Amino acid sequence: MDGNHPKRIDERSAAVLLGLRIAELRRLSRLSSLGLVEKNDPSAPMAFTHEELRRLCLLVSPSMD
Repeated sequence: MDGNHPKRIDERSAAVLLGLRIAELRRLSRLSSLGLVEKNDPSAPMAFTHEELRRLCLLVSPSMD
């Protein structure tokens, strides 16, 4: 993995890993400003770094408090 270009996970894989529908993943991504649309087209697929997935996971997982 190149340090300048961290590996990204496509939105379909991210949705499966988080147990979400793609539409819900996109909504959470917009609200949290996480993820990247790889083209200037809002309907283009999104991609996420491992750190962004970790942060999204914390948003969707129930709190243990």
